[in-house]
Amino acid sequence: MPATDLETAQQFQSAVEAALNTGDFGQVVPLLAPDVECVTPQHSVYGVEAMVEELSRARPTDRFEVEFESGDWKRRGDGRYSREIRALVRRKETGELSFSRDRSFELTIDGGKVSRYEMRFDG
Repeated sequence: MPATDLETAQQFQSAVEAALNTGDFGQVVPLLAPDVECVTPQHSVYGVEAMVEELSRARPTDRFEVEFESGDWKRRGDGRYSREIRALVRRKETGELSFSRDRSFELTIDGGKVSRYEMRFDG
């Protein structure tokens, strides 16, 4: 049975969060439409490879790990979902908080795949 749009959004978030800590984006790829659009405040890119490259830029170096605090997914209609996230980047050796980033995301799900990903800087 295909996943619902909300389940796809949840799977995508879990896969990206894991990939940002491990560097393995293999679980993200099957969730993306071939012509996925990735929109950030700096630019937009298109396609799976470009999207994975964009996500990998957000990965902290190996000396750090990232933990996430997330709000609930909000339905926006037409397969769109949004969520607020705070990323807490900690030093692996000590667990000390190095910095945090607030972001908001909107996903568009079409045919069980993420067809559009938009990230906004909130702080």
